[in-house]
Amino acid sequence: MAGARDSLRLSVDQVTARLDPGAFRFQTTDEIHTVEAVFGQERAVRSIEFALGMQQPGYNLFAAGPEGIGKSTIVESFLRSRASQMPAPPDWVYVHNFEEPDAPIAISLPAGRGRSFAEQVETTVESASNELRRAFESDSYARRRQEVAGQIEQERSDLLERLQGQARELGFLLQLTPQGINSAPLIDGKAITDEQFEQLTEQQREGFQQAGQQLEKIVQESMLQMRGVERSAQDRFRELDEGVASFAIGPMFDELLQEFGGNGKVEAFLRAVRADIQKERDRFREQEQQRPMVPGMVMPQQPAQPATRKYEVNAVICNDPEGGAPVIRERHTTYYNLIGRLEFQNQMGMLITDHTMIRAGALGNANGGFILLRLRDLLANAPTLEALKRALGTRELVIENMGEAFGLIPTGRLRPEPIPLDVKVVITGEPTLYSLLYRLDPDFRELFRVKADFDLEFVRDKENVEGLASYVQSRCAQEGLKCFSAGAVARLVEHSSRMVEDRTKLSANLGSFLDIVRQADYWAGVDGDTTVDARHVGRALEERTYRSALVRDRIAEAIADGDIYVETHGERVGQINALSVYDLGDISFGRPSRITCVTSAGRGTIVMIDRESDLSGPIHNKGFLILRGFLANRFGMNRAGSLHASLTFEQQYGQIDGDSASSTELYALLSSLAERPIDQRIAVTGSVDQLGRIQPIGGATAKIEGFFEICRERGLDGTQGVMVPKANIDNVVLRPEVADAVESGRFHVWAVETIEQGIEVLMGISAGERGDDGQFPDGTLYRLVEDRLEAFRQQLSQQPPQAGAPEAPPHIATPQPQPSMPPGIPPEPPPEPPVIV
Repeated sequence: MAGARDSLRLSVDQVTARLDPGAFRFQTTDEIHTVEAVFGQERAVRSIEFALGMQQPGYNLFAAGPEGIGKSTIVESFLRSRASQMPAPPDWVYVHNFEEPDAPIAISLPAGRGRSFAEQVETTVESASNELRRAFESDSYARRRQEVAGQIEQERSDLLERLQGQARELGFLLQLTPQGINSAPLIDGKAITDEQFEQLTEQQREGFQQAGQQLEKIVQESMLQMRGVERSAQDRFRELDEGVASFAIGPMFDELLQEFGGNGKVEAFLRAVRADIQKERDRFREQEQQRPMVPGMVMPQQPAQPATRKYEVNAVICNDPEGGAPVIRERHTTYYNLIGRLEFQNQMGMLITDHTMIRAGALGNANGGFILLRLRDLLANAPTLEALKRALGTRELVIENMGEAFGLIPTGRLRPEPIPLDVKVVITGEPTLYSLLYRLDPDFRELFRVKADFDLEFVRDKENVEGLASYVQSRCAQEGLKCFSAGAVARLVEHSSRMVEDRTKLSANLGSFLDIVRQADYWAGVDGDTTVDARHVGRALEERTYRSALVRDRIAEAIADGDIYVETHGERVGQINALSVYDLGDISFGRPSRITCVTSAGRGTIVMIDRESDLSGPIHNKGFLILRGFLANRFGMNRAGSLHASLTFEQQYGQIDGDSASSTELYALLSSLAERPIDQRIAVTGSVDQLGRIQPIGGATAKIEGFFEICRERGLDGTQGVMVPKANIDNVVLRPEVADAVESGRFHVWAVETIEQGIEVLMGISAGERGDDGQFPDGTLYRLVEDRLEAFRQQLSQQPPQAGAPEAPPHIATPQPQPSMPPGIPPEPPPEPPVIV
């Protein structure tokens, strides 16, 4: 037994991830130069570079990986580096469409010119309105208008005088009244009354009647000529006003046309503005004041619609001409934040909108550059994802409100001209979500053809260790943290290996890693130190564990008080200490659990009480069913079918799963069959196959440390330890306290490859190999087991078979997990049940 334990015992170097601080070429991180290069994510980096280099549509990037590994930060650094080498994209403005007022026009301008163009137009329009007032209020305009008015009045007078002369020739006098033109017959140059007209002879009256009919035709013709004069007057006044307005504002717009010449849309807009101002010149000649409809009534103050509102230029997308391409990281991805919106204004109880209320979203602001989004935000707002796919598919940005984009009933609305879209979209999210969308959404598959897979871990080599040290330095500089000593960085590197449970790897979860950096800085401040040392890192880790370890400590108390029965001394037949892991999310820890086994003669039934009680999961059931295959392989089906065995996890009342206890159950079964005791000072974990090979499991470090805690409380005597699969050697990264106990020989870790090696460690007896005679050697465990099975077979052969002998249940129930809580533990269970992993 001593020989097997000595040869299979692991050294302290095999169970730790220690790093000598002397390996660093610095004393503190202040001496490190910041390295911008990304370390440890070569596959992702190549994918990012490929996606950024591809200019064809559809090669947008999906950065896949769990939260906290820094993928957004890495991608953003690449985007900003690439964007700084690219020219700034053009600005975009919206202007009023004078032909179709509900369809504002989008105009592209060189980067940095959007706002200046809007300001220049505003200044020009304001100057034009002022110049119009001055022009129409000038003395010269008044004189010219009087001249025109005098000419028109003279024409009217001449026309009336001529008409009056024609009337006198016909014997009538014309009288102009507000009701029209009246005529009266003349006798001796004087107008007669109606009574006098009746006293005239019949011949005289007939003569006046004929002359009156002729005069009526002349009056009608003269009235037509009078209306022509009035129309001519209006035309002449209009021509005068147009000439004055054109002379007043023409040079101002000529300057803008000259400055922004070459852009057809700009020229068309400026000419339309100039023409409209000339057309609407009367609105600029005087300021109209709103008056209440009812005397004494106070009108509610409403935002007035300025006369110049339709001439305003709305600079919706503006870029810095010296800033390169834009990089937008949208942290609150809603439809309106991404696509943009149309705002409304309340006027007299009515909601109105126009081109000045168009607002661009993050997608528009990133046009010509890059935008970084989170998939979970997009999935939380389904219309946002659909709008993004539509924009990328059409390569156009249509700014419209959500109700209009997805409404079923068409309504009158503002329809801004779409803006051509040229943007590289990067979405970050979990790999499983990408796989689902890639398989189920054809549009997503066509638009996001490049995936950058971020690894959860990377090789612990010199380059990556130095990269991690540089990362610590950069975060300290950015966040104003204290510098870290070489010893502190070495301790952080060790912790990084513990995070991935592999002493040959480092964790890519830089978010959790940075959390420890910040906490270590805090504890250094508490101690009044200016430099963070290894002890501050150690305290940060201890304090974090302590804050979350209430359930762990209560379970330990229950074991110490004897409420949970765990033996760590002596030997027992058919009893073994298995190891399980509690995963509570923020903390995981190991604890021992007793497995017991009772065997007797039977019909080949191996009963797992936990399975019969619906307390075991499918993976555990699979591992348990392997036991029968192992017995058949080692001892033959006839002998394996002659036993009845009952196994259980004692004092385990919740769901269990995982196959890491399968080897432990097999040891207990063999012990019971051979009636050979198992050393209770050793706890065991490991999966087994039907051929007896020990397979790797998860949570090896937590399991070892969990059993160590129990043994330490009861007193370490140099005989306790844990047996793990040899394949898990690299996965054992013990904390300093446990490592010190291993180094001093007060606690041990053994690694085995086969059940036979484990038998020697646990029971101090050789398992045995079949000789040429087909028998196991005397005194070996397998010989004891085979003899016991043979005795069971002979015992059964002398008894008549029982009708309906129970066999293994054909169905394995997998109820919903229920947490296991021993007596004395508070009723609130951990978020996750204990899992055998």
